Amino acid sequence: METTTIITPDEVKTWCRIDSDADDTTIDLLILAAQAQASAYTGLALAPDTCPPAIKQAVAVFVADLFANREGQTVGEKTFYRLLAPYRVGGM
Repeated sequence: METTTIITPDEVKTWCRIDSDADDTTIDLLILAAQAQASAYTGLALAPDTCPPAIKQAVAVFVADLFANREGQTVGEKTFYRLLAPYRVGGM
C-alpha cells in the first residue's frame, strides 16, 4: 500500500540533520506514524498540496522526537499538539 505523505524523508533528514541513508526505512515508518497521529488528532485528511505549514512542522517535530527517543516520546509532544490544535475539527 502506497501512502502519500505531507513531508518527505529528505525534509525530515534536513530537519534532523541526518546525512546518512542508513535510517531511511526507520524515517519512512516514523513519518507514516506521525502523520497518522496528526490526522487522527485534527480529524483532517492530510494531503501534501493542501497541508498547512504548521501541520507539516508538527509532523517533522514528532518524527525528530521519535527518532531521537526511540524508547518513548519525551520532548516534542507538547509542541506537536500545540501546532495542531488550531486545525482540530470541532475545536479542542
